[in-house]
Amino acid sequence: MALLRFESLTQALDPRLDLGLARRELVRDFALFQGLGPAQLDKITALFQPRFAVPGERLIRQGERGDAMYFISSGAVEVNVGGQKIQLGRGDFFGEMALLDPSRRRGADVTALSYCQLLVLHEEDLRTLFATQPELREKIWKVAHERQEMNRGGLSA
Repeated sequence: MALLRFESLTQALDPRLDLGLARRELVRDFALFQGLGPAQLDKITALFQPRFAVPGERLIRQGERGDAMYFISSGAVEVNVGGQKIQLGRGDFFGEMALLDPSRRRGADVTALSYCQLLVLHEEDLRTLFATQPELREKIWKVAHERQEMNRGGLSA
């Protein structure tokens, strides 16, 4: 009995961080995942990890190896690529380019501009997503290609 009380006390002193992130609802709100059924959403949701970022936090550093991509549930980030500063917000994603081409390193710095709720999709989970949802693979590749062309042309977002 004393052990149970001690564990309860320990839990009370060291509570789990609860950001109130309902992953399924957050995933469902992304345009990329619109039209998917509940079973598909459940499978996809299981792949994501919630993450919270504070203003000024560097999320991605140029030159590092990519290991995850990020979906913005709330907040805003700034992508600094080739001297251009591009702002992304709710519903956008970033970090995909280094995952789509494993020989590539990160091509930009990404910094949180505000408090952000993010969903993180790690490289191995992205492969799983692509294998089970080929239409999502095509959508992500399309955005990555458009961004690559924009970066080459020096166009603003």
